[in-house]
Amino acid sequence: MRRLALALFPLVFLALTGCGGWGTVSGTVTLDGQPLKDGVISFHPPAGGATAYGTVKDGAFSIATGQDDGLKAGKYKVTVSASTIPKEGTTETAKLLTPAKYAKPESTDLEADVKPGMNSFRFEMKSK
Repeated sequence: MRRLALALFPLVFLALTGCGGWGTVSGTVTLDGQPLKDGVISFHPPAGGATAYGTVKDGAFSIATGQDDGLKAGKYKVTVSASTIPKEGTTETAKLLTPAKYAKPESTDLEADVKPGMNSFRFEMKSK
């Protein structure tokens, strides 16, 4: 019986982890060759479903879906945006610091093909 349990463990583990269908995602984001200081990065599945989010800090990011690290393997449209934060008590509005085309799934040309396991991406944005 112990031998059978040991033989079945890898199969049970794969079933519980989705047969390796999830990938961890991290990487870098630059704007005109410089690391993006602060921002938000999102991975949008083209067929709908949960969007995965991460924060960009000094050019580095990692992605989470809800409370889970990583996301399901597949192709994604990637959006990145950074904006100013208005001072409290003023009439200032937030100003987008990154090019608008990268802020929407419909206009971004950034894409990622996430594979099961560890993934690292480098996204380079250009302001012109």
